Amino acid sequence: MKKLIVILILILLVLSPRIYWSVKDEKVLDIAVIDKTVAKKDYREHKGFFHILDSKKIVRPDGEFYDLGYNYYGFDPYDQVEMEPYRARKVDLIYVADTYGVFSDDLKKIPDGERSELIYGGMGLLEWNELMASRDQNTTLIAEFNSFASPTSDEISSIMQKNLGVNWSGWIGRHFPDLSNDEIPHWLIEGYQQQTGEDWLFVGPGLAFVHTTGQVAVLDGKESKRPPRFQLTSVGEEKFPKVKSSSYTYWFDVIEPVGNTEVLATYAFDLTEKSRSVLQELGIPEKFPAVLYQENKQTYYFAGDYADFDMQPLTKWEGVHNFYKYFAKDVSSFYWLTYFPMMEVIIDEAVERKYGEQIEK
Repeated sequence: MKKLIVILILILLVLSPRIYWSVKDEKVLDIAVIDKTVAKKDYREHKGFFHILDSKKIVRPDGEFYDLGYNYYGFDPYDQVEMEPYRARKVDLIYVADTYGVFSDDLKKIPDGERSELIYGGMGLLEWNELMASRDQNTTLIAEFNSFASPTSDEISSIMQKNLGVNWSGWIGRHFPDLSNDEIPHWLIEGYQQQTGEDWLFVGPGLAFVHTTGQVAVLDGKESKRPPRFQLTSVGEEKFPKVKSSSYTYWFDVIEPVGNTEVLATYAFDLTEKSRSVLQELGIPEKFPAVLYQENKQTYYFAGDYADFDMQPLTKWEGVHNFYKYFAKDVSSFYWLTYFPMMEVIIDEAVERKYGEQIEK
């Protein structure tokens, strides 16, 4: 009998996070997600965000949970057509995950990474105006990497940057674990070869920057030893006390704040003197913002592809990220240590503004 009791207690302890999640109250938030880069049925560009909504038990106004493959505005990978465009309505939170678009190469079973014809993508002026018309003093707006870059026009990009309180230098970059593997885009290699007249002979880790003009700069493992480090500023530490520094290994853009925009986090690079001089000549600072925030407008800009998370963790368990963060490595390390707890705070703020009272953390 005692053995049975012990077993039952152990089972309850294991299932307690699931039980606690099941009995806690749901919170309603009306959320508009824009993701124009859904070429495949993995929905990876906004998948990471939806995992957090499940974990926080955030539901739609109709009481149902947000559906990863349905509750967004963008491209339908099943019928391979543009979905119904967003139309203004009062919402609690807007998340512009990606507007890079879908290209013909993306629809292949195995894309070859070549430049191809744009099928759908970019932010239009009418759509952006509809999003702006959906906001009031209680609406949170989040946009991240490639919300205002190509194929969005320069005119609309400027308007978006002004609304978000940022200024984009035109540079984007990414740290690659191996510059000789198949993950390197063909257009990056071709741009480098055309610019330098040299073959792409890089091997091992490295950092690549690309400008809107087509200019390419590559720092190999000798010049850029590690991925950029995501670090909170003092203001960011106060706002996000549970967020940890971590390595960021995907695409980012080089931006700066405008006006009263606050820098909540930065990217820091481990560079040699030679690589510092290379970036200085290109006008790229050694440290630049990762997260920007306008308190008076409740807008956030993430200078990275943060919601892109191609994994399927257990989410409907209370405190799930506290479990996963101990086993996280590589890409998942940034997600569990940095992005997840940061988004928990932002979502809690949106809930508190909607309900007018502080919720249980």
